[in-house]
Amino acid sequence: MQNILRQVIGWLVILMMSFSTSANTRLEAELRRAVPIDTNILILEESQGQFPALFQPAVRAEPLGAILLLTDTQSQQQWLDQSHAIRIHLADHGWQTMTLPLPVTPVKTDLHSDEVYAELVNQHQLQVISRIQTGLQQLDEERILILAMGRSAEWAARVMQDSDPSIRLIIVNPRPADDQQPMRLLEYLTALEVTIIDLYREPYTAGKKAIPDARLRRNAMVQAGHSDYHQQIIKDAVWGTETDWLKRQLRGVINTYIINADQKREQQAPEALEVDQRPPGVRR
Repeated sequence: MQNILRQVIGWLVILMMSFSTSANTRLEAELRRAVPIDTNILILEESQGQFPALFQPAVRAEPLGAILLLTDTQSQQQWLDQSHAIRIHLADHGWQTMTLPLPVTPVKTDLHSDEVYAELVNQHQLQVISRIQTGLQQLDEERILILAMGRSAEWAARVMQDSDPSIRLIIVNPRPADDQQPMRLLEYLTALEVTIIDLYREPYTAGKKAIPDARLRRNAMVQAGHSDYHQQIIKDAVWGTETDWLKRQLRGVINTYIINADQKREQQAPEALEVDQRPPGVRR
């Protein structure tokens, strides 16, 4: 019953591009029945209307940071199920989390001329970018991560080209936003100079092949000289309720490659500062 309710809510979110006040009230009421009482439901503004976001406070006096969760753009009505277990788990272990759905990619039909479809695609791109940027603006922590699932990985990497360089990226089963341009995902990833954690499970369900697959992504990052790229295979279920291993794996790689790495840099910083502050000629 809970899954059915979440599916209905998801369709409402996707199909309603803008909401009246009464529609917002109804949407919040439906979301409230589907999420824990301590989840804050936000209705955020964007250029083309409004959209919902779920904020989960960290169960910690001083949060470790904030994580923006972007569900797969193909998850559609499953966006709540796809993100629920992960966002709650990370909040329980010290992270502020914000989850938001991305708009569905437009599909060309016989009713669309090339010009009309091109405009739909352009508007969709602007909306996706605006939505991610709006989500990031809600996060007021020194340490910010983006956790992007499936096809949202390319969008996250694209937005990060012009974002705060301290933001780190985690991608889960990354896919290109457009299957006709699969290498564009690699272009955006290799252009980043931040910590990137790449978790994947291959082959995909139903015999689907990931292009670019894990090998291509790894090779591209090595060729780009990216020293802070970390790739691991996911050893259990990825989405839905059966995500116990993924939850622990996510927390593990975050602790290793972000929390511990930050602490190591902080410990090394005073030593570097002490050397730099010496007067010229006394560096022995």
